[in-house]
Amino acid sequence: MDVIEKDERKFKAYKRRWIYLIVVMMINFSNANTWISFSPVTFETKKFYDYANAPLFFNTVFMVLSIPVGFLACWWTDRFGIRSSCWLGAATNLAGNIVRILGSMESVDKKWRFPITFAGQCVAAFAQPFVMFLPTKLSAFWFPDDQRNIANTLASMANPLGIAAMYMAASLFVNEHHPTRFLFMNSVVGGVAVVAGVMSLAVTRNEPPTPVSASKNDVLPPPPFLEGVKRCLTSKRFIILACSLGGGVGLFNALYNNLQPALCLKGYSETFSGGMGSLLIVSGLVGAAISGIIVDKTGMFEQVMKISFALAGIAGSSLSISINYENKPWWVVASICAFGCFGFAIYPIGLELGVECTYPVAEATSTGLIIMIGQVLGVIFVVTTNLVNGTPSPRELAIQTCVTHNEDMNTVLTWKWPFVMWNCFVCAGITIFLAIFWPRYKRRAYEAARKLAVKEKDMQIEINNGFEAEFQNVKL
Repeated sequence: MDVIEKDERKFKAYKRRWIYLIVVMMINFSNANTWISFSPVTFETKKFYDYANAPLFFNTVFMVLSIPVGFLACWWTDRFGIRSSCWLGAATNLAGNIVRILGSMESVDKKWRFPITFAGQCVAAFAQPFVMFLPTKLSAFWFPDDQRNIANTLASMANPLGIAAMYMAASLFVNEHHPTRFLFMNSVVGGVAVVAGVMSLAVTRNEPPTPVSASKNDVLPPPPFLEGVKRCLTSKRFIILACSLGGGVGLFNALYNNLQPALCLKGYSETFSGGMGSLLIVSGLVGAAISGIIVDKTGMFEQVMKISFALAGIAGSSLSISINYENKPWWVVASICAFGCFGFAIYPIGLELGVECTYPVAEATSTGLIIMIGQVLGVIFVVTTNLVNGTPSPRELAIQTCVTHNEDMNTVLTWKWPFVMWNCFVCAGITIFLAIFWPRYKRRAYEAARKLAVKEKDMQIEINNGFEAEFQNVKL
């Protein structure tokens, strides 16, 4: 039973917070499965859906829709709370998956497969902002200050974990031996969406019965939504953070989209390509978990984030070079592992820093704006890197594993210059962040001030009690 004293100086974390965390993780995991499911099987997707740009559209629709829907999700989450956002996100994610299944049936005429499946992808994309904006709000309302960052890390990283799982599994469902098994693949992804939808019903409250920390004690309420957006967009620190971190999100999105066709051009198998996508995320989970624990224990947000950013830049440069060579799997593996580890370490920390820089603006607002900026930049990075593709050399055409039929050779492209451009974006974002970002921890400062005030009040009470006892002794 949840019982707590109503004294504002006494806060308690409720056990149900872990259930809510698992639910948010599961919905994010499922939505990420849906988003990225076609990227690891690019060439099969083009052929089955009879449209050369099908993989690009299936991927970028999530980024494009995150902008208009993102503002709605920010307002909705801040206005109606965690519960309704969970329910709405899980429901639309499930509905989109059902439509995707219908469009993937081989009995459906080829000319209708892409429009129907794309419609389902759009519905699932509608769900993404509602579930991706939740981690910082959930951690702020339900977790004490020494658990906030690790809770945010777990909830935020469920999305890339879902991407990793799909990168690994997609080529097992659809491959050169089974190039048309999209119905099976989308049915499995839809099954995960059903589980996430059922689990979402476990979220029955927006907030705990009593505050979990001083910053959620209603003494300093958040400003209205539009005022919160204005405060974020007029804060120089937030703009620098949002562009740097959002740019990192966009660069990861571009990497997901371009990794498989770049690797297969150099003769790497579909299994290896899928494994590299998964390794990127798994190493990122390790890095994010370690950095989350360090930040929770030390409060060194800026130092951990800047060091991770710098090391991610070195790894990114290594990756952009290694991916242009054949028979260098150890180099590719090492580069991806390091880039994932240090690159993903900054994501949950950055979201928490966004909350710190803009406090008392509602968490979903600052988080939503960072993610929306990331999605805008993601679209830009994906489109611009795809514009500088080139014609493969005879050697590349001889060793490529992208297609098996000569008539499909025209779909194979070289990725040297796209990755050069990608690396330039990486280096520019890191340089800007390291040079001019200096944060202020407004939420932590407020909580520290509240704790000090309570401590001083307790000391004054003890002094008064001592004087009263002394006075009583004198009277006796």
